Amino acid sequence: MDRKRIAMMAGLGVTAALVLALIAVVILRALGVISVPFVDADATKAAVETTLNQSAGSTEANAPTEATVSSAEETTEIAKSGLTEPSTEEETSTEDASTEDETEDETTDETEESTEETAEESTEETKEPPTYRFVEPLLHLEAGEEQMSGLVCSDPTAPPVPVYWSSANPEIADIIDGMIYAKSEGVTTLTAKLEGQEITCQVQVHEPTLLVYINYSYLNLLPGEKKQLAVGVEPADTKQNIALSWQSSNTKVATVDGNGVVTAKKAGTARIVGHVGKKYEVYCDVVVEAKLESLTFIDGNITMQPGQTRFLPVSVVPVEAATGKAIVWQSSKPEVATVDQGGNVYALSPGNATISVFVGDDYTACVVMVKEPATQAPTQPPTEVPTEPPTQPPTEAPTEPPTEESLPVETGNGEESSADVPTEEPTLEPVTEPPTEAPTSPPEETLPPETPAESDPGETSEVIETEPETDPIPEVPLPPAPKVTLVFDAGHGGKFVGSTSGAGQYMLRPDGFQYEKDLTLLVALMAKTYIEDHYEGVTVVMTRTTDTQLSMDQVEDLKLRCAIASQVGANAMISFHFNAVASHTASGAVVLCSQKPTVAATSAGIGNCVLDELEKLGIGRRGVATKLLGDTGLDYYAINRHCAAYDIPGIIIENCFYDNPAEVPFFDSEAALMNLAIADVKGIAKYYGLREK
Repeated sequence: MDRKRIAMMAGLGVTAALVLALIAVVILRALGVISVPFVDADATKAAVETTLNQSAGSTEANAPTEATVSSAEETTEIAKSGLTEPSTEEETSTEDASTEDETEDETTDETEESTEETAEESTEETKEPPTYRFVEPLLHLEAGEEQMSGLVCSDPTAPPVPVYWSSANPEIADIIDGMIYAKSEGVTTLTAKLEGQEITCQVQVHEPTLLVYINYSYLNLLPGEKKQLAVGVEPADTKQNIALSWQSSNTKVATVDGNGVVTAKKAGTARIVGHVGKKYEVYCDVVVEAKLESLTFIDGNITMQPGQTRFLPVSVVPVEAATGKAIVWQSSKPEVATVDQGGNVYALSPGNATISVFVGDDYTACVVMVKEPATQAPTQPPTEVPTEPPTQPPTEAPTEPPTEESLPVETGNGEESSADVPTEEPTLEPVTEPPTEAPTSPPEETLPPETPAESDPGETSEVIETEPETDPIPEVPLPPAPKVTLVFDAGHGGKFVGSTSGAGQYMLRPDGFQYEKDLTLLVALMAKTYIEDHYEGVTVVMTRTTDTQLSMDQVEDLKLRCAIASQVGANAMISFHFNAVASHTASGAVVLCSQKPTVAATSAGIGNCVLDELEKLGIGRRGVATKLLGDTGLDYYAINRHCAAYDIPGIIIENCFYDNPAEVPFFDSEAALMNLAIADVKGIAKYYGLREK
């Protein structure tokens, strides 16, 4: 036999002997032959099981170690000692050994159970299936519209799985391969079954609505000025009633005729409403400003002493001309005199300062002369003064002291005579020079200088009036540069191409078409660079900088773009686009805005400013437009709707119709696209009052 088999048989023999010995001890104890207290039966059982396990391990290993053999021998000795009276130390040793074995077994069991539980938890975590949901549990569509379902997975990395789609009423809206086809007005439920899950969403289909736009949604006029309003609709070939009528909310301020011509009457505000058929309305808010006739400082130029404060009243005629206008005060030399925005001047040090006040674009100015107080006048008058000053000054300065014959005397009747001249000198000496002391108050610098005492008969004496020194009128002060955060969205991207056009050649794809997503990305990047390079205090965040999308589902993609605006606390979101229609004949620029009251004014305000700049490029002004989604009161376009939900103005700039050959010069080169980007930026900067660098 080989050594392995011998070792295996030896192990089995030791185990059998141990079992027989234990059985014998138990029988003898039961008969009362021995009365030695054994360790607990459970401990004994554990010791036996441990020994058996060790034996089995030795068998599997086919090579028992020295420790195993030694353990078996020790166990045999313990079993044999049961036939005689064991010592107390041996009992303690046996009990300790059994306890240690039991503790080791329990620890091993707990460790194995803990490991098994951890493994089970890890397996459960890795095996948790992804969940699916609809981005919008209720979708609003117009009849004839197509849109992706908005079904998204919680794990974007999960592989695609088969989806079984169904519609409760395919005549209202059907769904094929995740694309919803709205057919007729009504509500139906769509169901998606996949991976043991069943998800539903509702679709409400509305009657198609028109996009109605007005060329000006805000006008600022002076009395007597006129402006033409124009309204358009899309689609232009609609069969709906689009008869147009006009109405003014305040005819005393502004009137409108049947052709949409607005005439400003007097200062105030009015809303011009255009009724398009019976379902649609457009608005233009008109502000009429009073024409400023005069703007002056009531006190004119003034003199002050250091430390004095004085209010400068201003006359505005008519008073209504200042209503709603910014009033700004400014000092040309703050080290001489400062002025607050309430018109209070504070004199600081000697000198002249020009104080200006701006009312809108008009201004006026005055000079503030700051002087030290004059020297104190003498307390005692001169000891001798002439009783009566000469009635006329001498025509010529005397070269010699006057003779006795030439001195004037006073006669009894009060007339002067040179006949009887006293031989004695007069008791009062004539005053030959003016007092040396300064007058108690300084003369105004605006007074003309004194006439010279002596003039040349051959020269004409000329009176020169002195004016206080003035500084050039300072430029209109700009307000502090505002801090503005904007989100620039390059429309479409990635799998969402947008519209396509074959009108131009720039950035042409291999299939012979220009893609809207390519042009919008370039314009948005150009706009970001230009506004950051030329204006202060602007932070721009892009929704995309490459040809990609934010989600594989279009519904979620648009919602995520607006969520970026909310995350960065944007003042507004600008989405750059290009327009296209089936006829390829439409032209002009339009800005799509929200109708929600909290953002409508800002949306339209930005839109009007952008249209002003695009109009300078020669692009027709279609105007500012809002479109509602049926009777829901919600904005039709997702960018407008989702941004408005965050109370953020979100606008869509349709720069031009790039499918119209007539508008090719506006977009078909890098320079042309740069012009569009600059025009869009200038409009935005104009609305927010951004300061150029």
